[in-house]
Amino acid sequence: MTVTIIVPVYGVEKYIAECAESLFAQTYSDIEYVFCDDCTPDRSMEVLLKVMERHPERKEHVRIIRNEQNKGLGGTRRHLISHINSEVFIIVDSDDVLPPDAVKILVNRMKETDTEIVDGAYAIYVDGKADKAIKPSHDEPSKYFDKILCQNVILPRVWGRLYKTSVLDKVNDLFVEGIDFAEDICATSRLACVTSRSWTDEVVYYYRTDNINSYTRNITKKNVLSYFCAMAVVLSFYHQRKGHLPMSLEIGVLNAYRQCGRSHIPVSKADEIIGYIPEHFSARLLYGLFHSKSKVVQKMADCIYRFMRICNS
Repeated sequence: MTVTIIVPVYGVEKYIAECAESLFAQTYSDIEYVFCDDCTPDRSMEVLLKVMERHPERKEHVRIIRNEQNKGLGGTRRHLISHINSEVFIIVDSDDVLPPDAVKILVNRMKETDTEIVDGAYAIYVDGKADKAIKPSHDEPSKYFDKILCQNVILPRVWGRLYKTSVLDKVNDLFVEGIDFAEDICATSRLACVTSRSWTDEVVYYYRTDNINSYTRNITKKNVLSYFCAMAVVLSFYHQRKGHLPMSLEIGVLNAYRQCGRSHIPVSKADEIIGYIPEHFSARLLYGLFHSKSKVVQKMADCIYRFMRICNS
């Protein structure tokens, strides 16, 4: 089984050598690598080429593609996915690291379970050291589905997983150009509805948190608006597929409205981008409270939201 590892590259000169070394040092042999240069302004690609020279056995299995102009994370992942020719693939961020047996562990688990996605454990990675393992959800499918849609319950990550390429036929716009923040929520919220999933508690990914330039370390107004766009895509998907919104998804959408007060963005902007019309009574109530200009009411809305999230996940 050939595994394609796709890697977007932008502004990671400091980290990409360690990332690439970990990818080329995998104990699983049948791997092809696709790196996409998103017009990176630093020496990231030069560093990558030097690492490739140190791994001649892998070099012929590496493809490097380039965006003609900067597309951001969503657009770059979308471009990368179009270059997958194998049966399965893995998404890796170019500042993160894989343990040596990561690919082998995921492939073996997929063969055992014949599921479309295999979710692995991961560890936070800081200053070259991995912390304790964070295990994936062991919930049965319907419970996992609700937790993913609710948000802020389990991490909606796209990395640390092995995917059958056939999932791209079920969600053909898995990544959307322009959605560079909350692109993981956009992807996993839809995949949870249409795919089968298994897991392994073995660590298959080291997630770096000391990169000060990463998206998650720099949440701006632009990021929040990207989040709103992601939720609009998810809502459209469920309206088309189910004709209604699961309550857990309404909880997730309402989380976007919570961000308005924190980011000083008018709730009217969220309405404009997301196009959300609440369906369940409790969601309509909370939606109205988040539109209040009273800070007291908004605080009350936040407490009610947290309670509803617990009840629905």
